[in-house]
Amino acid sequence: MKKFRLPILIASLFLLSSLTTINAQIAKDEKQNSLVPREHFGKWESARNVLFSDDNNWAGINISTNDSDYTIQLKQLRTGEFLTFENASSLNFSPNSKWITYSVMLPGKEAKKLKKSKKPVPNKMALYNLSTKDTVFFADVKSRSFSGNGDYLSLYRVKDSQNTLIIRTLKSGKEISFGNVKNFAWQPKGNLLAFSTHTKDKEANTVQLYNPENNTLTSLDSEAANYISLTWAEDNDDLLVVKEVKDDNYDKATNTLLVWNDLSGKTPASHNFNQDNFKSFHKDWYVTTGGIQISENGDRVFFNIFDRHLKANKKESDSTKTDSDSKDEWHEEAPALEIWNSKDELVITQQKVSTGKGIDQPRQAVWNIKDNSFYVLVEGNVESVSINKDNTKFIGLNQEPYRFESLFGRPSFDLYLVDAENGTQNLLVKNVAANFDLSPDANYFVYVKDDHLHLFDITKMSSRNLTEGIHAEFINNHNDHPVPQKPAYGFGGWSEDSKSFLLYSEFDVWQFHPTNKKITKITDGKPSNIIYRVNYANPWGTKEFNPKDGLTFSMSGKLTKDSGYAQGKLGGQIKTLIYEPARINIAGKSEDESMMSLVKMRYDESPSFYVTNQSFENPSEIFKINTFLKDYKWGKAELVNYTNALGNEAQGILYYPADYVKGKKYPMITYIYETLSANLNNFIAPSETSYYNTTVWSQNGYFVFNPDIEFEAGNPGVSSARTLEKAVAAVIEKGDVDPSKVGLIGHSWGGYQAGFVPTQTDIFAASVAGAGLTNLISMNLAITPAFRGSPENNHFEVGQERMVTSPWLAPEKYIENSSVMQVHKLNTPILFEVGDNDMNVNWRQGVEYYNAARRANKDFILLVYAKEGHGLREPKNQIDYQKRILEWFDHYLKGAEAKDWIKEGIPYNEQERQLKAWGK
Repeated sequence: MKKFRLPILIASLFLLSSLTTINAQIAKDEKQNSLVPREHFGKWESARNVLFSDDNNWAGINISTNDSDYTIQLKQLRTGEFLTFENASSLNFSPNSKWITYSVMLPGKEAKKLKKSKKPVPNKMALYNLSTKDTVFFADVKSRSFSGNGDYLSLYRVKDSQNTLIIRTLKSGKEISFGNVKNFAWQPKGNLLAFSTHTKDKEANTVQLYNPENNTLTSLDSEAANYISLTWAEDNDDLLVVKEVKDDNYDKATNTLLVWNDLSGKTPASHNFNQDNFKSFHKDWYVTTGGIQISENGDRVFFNIFDRHLKANKKESDSTKTDSDSKDEWHEEAPALEIWNSKDELVITQQKVSTGKGIDQPRQAVWNIKDNSFYVLVEGNVESVSINKDNTKFIGLNQEPYRFESLFGRPSFDLYLVDAENGTQNLLVKNVAANFDLSPDANYFVYVKDDHLHLFDITKMSSRNLTEGIHAEFINNHNDHPVPQKPAYGFGGWSEDSKSFLLYSEFDVWQFHPTNKKITKITDGKPSNIIYRVNYANPWGTKEFNPKDGLTFSMSGKLTKDSGYAQGKLGGQIKTLIYEPARINIAGKSEDESMMSLVKMRYDESPSFYVTNQSFENPSEIFKINTFLKDYKWGKAELVNYTNALGNEAQGILYYPADYVKGKKYPMITYIYETLSANLNNFIAPSETSYYNTTVWSQNGYFVFNPDIEFEAGNPGVSSARTLEKAVAAVIEKGDVDPSKVGLIGHSWGGYQAGFVPTQTDIFAASVAGAGLTNLISMNLAITPAFRGSPENNHFEVGQERMVTSPWLAPEKYIENSSVMQVHKLNTPILFEVGDNDMNVNWRQGVEYYNAARRANKDFILLVYAKEGHGLREPKNQIDYQKRILEWFDHYLKGAEAKDWIKEGIPYNEQERQLKAWGK
């Protein structure tokens, strides 16, 4: 018997070993394909821009996690060296590319514990030498910055109420300190440092100029006054200083403007703008601290002025008093009273938050330094001016002739030419809906009127219709807001020589010329439904291009949501450089723009960052976040096409459950707002504080649908309901979703729809509405603090609500589209969330719906989060709301047992007891 046992034992051991190996592989595979557990949500990463060193040798990126852990990654682009700095953020390269600085962070959980116990979080920074790999740490540094050429580092230290400015010579490590420093600024392209000091008695208040190269300190100004700010001109040695000047007779202090030209030269010139020296500067005006800017050449300073008033104890002489000035004999003391008049252009709540606490707004002015002249640019017929600090002529706007309609969302303007050199104002064109930038030579501009784009020639004082007869759409007639003039697709910029300019049609970029009627279509996107736009480094700044250089164009597929970039010269071939079924964006450029970073992502691919050259050749991956994505099951995203309630073709994004199995029926959550399909290729990391998180829902076994909603003017809620019926039906037809297990959810305007739509259709088994409107009449007549205290009227008529007119002119439409007035038709359980400090949509909108639903005997639960606004800010509340959304949908869409808070009302005392016992 024994001789047979050995081979059997060997066979058993071999089988056991094989099974162990197989089981281990299965366990490994299961781990790599598991759903994301909630306890793993905190590790998911996010990152935005890539930073380049000025010598183009290094690229760096700041990465943060949901748990507030921070990491910096650096890559040496020539050698491939890779550096990681844990617990680090706010990366900065020195201009000479030899050093970096970063903030030293605590691990997220440690920082959270300190904040919770109200203990200070240490404030540290690090200086790292990229060559020697040496690191120096500094404590209590509030801010830091390198000098213009990177040879010096300033450290602004705040400790024990003492402000100290430390200047460190980076090569030697030597330091010099200055006490009582309030403001400081490095010369942008040099090593001069300007700083101001401040003491309690103000006797030692000064503005100093420090040159670290020869260790010299020069006093520029000294007075017992507050020095508010220091600003260098961008490309020269000119310095602007704002100094506060108090007058005990007035309620507001004014400001003196000090300018020094050529501070690096042997004989710098100084200039002082003192309002008392200008007869045209009224004594009751003051210079505000906002909006002050110096031109690049240092010739002009632009600033705002406002009215100020004599203090109450500074009485006018009796001879100047009128009856209206005398004390009201009816009252012994002033009442607590506000007088609201229907003739007010700005209602009292708006006036309260305006700069001057009144209907008047700041007036823009200019100080021309060379001839020491001063002009108010906004006065008389001009109400506002669009300032480009490096120009001398601007377009001024006057809305007065169209004031009433403008108050209710239908603005029009008369346009004026305003000259900063002599203060003149000349009327150019009347009743314009919108206008674009002046040409660099200040002779032309483009404006929108009567559904066309027009060119105005200032030298000839004449207009020319640019778009009439062209077979392309330059006006966005697809915009569903009921405004008198639909917006233009946009302006692409002027050539630097003012000889041509670019306009956008729906798909393409077109070149026009101010002196002739030659028109060139630069791109050809319409046949393939690709939208081309010029890509500028600063899309919010003045757009100018060199016609001899090539232009970069962004590309986006209107129907496919693909994206990419193309390049080409005007009049030449436009070459596609990259165009893929992904979201591709420029994530950073080097100082000389010879190198750039691209970020690419899809819903199922976490962002990757690539480095490439100006021509996008051979992009190489340098950074990737969330590399552990491969360890988990993940859903996918695809487009669904349908016809909306207005008969137009529409799209929505359908996200699949992470554990999707073909042939199985799934529940679906429908998330709505307005148009969402452009987000098809966005990567969405799971997060416990992101309460409307698509990936969290997908990980919990739901399909998620984001349909585009186009609204019928005057009938927004009803048209949304009809569109949703069609959109959801298109998904149901695919066969994966159980039609009896579809939920609806939205926030704000989406919350309005999520509350209203279930009164119009029974296709949803449950709904969740966050911070939504419910009574369009009461909301229309409300004041909205979040909109600077303005009435809701214009927002309602032509803005998001699209109701066209006031409630008394179309009461039936307001009633038909109000949840509280349609509550008797509600057959869907609703969970409604509000914050009791919502400054955007008054939380009483939720209370109205709650009261109506309660009276109508409908299933309705109102969640009221204390001290929260339009969106939840406190992590504890964000986490709670996300959890309750899942519990709500798990019950109504999956059949899970209802939690106690869903099944029946919980008495207030019991709620308080549960909250006190939370987590114990």
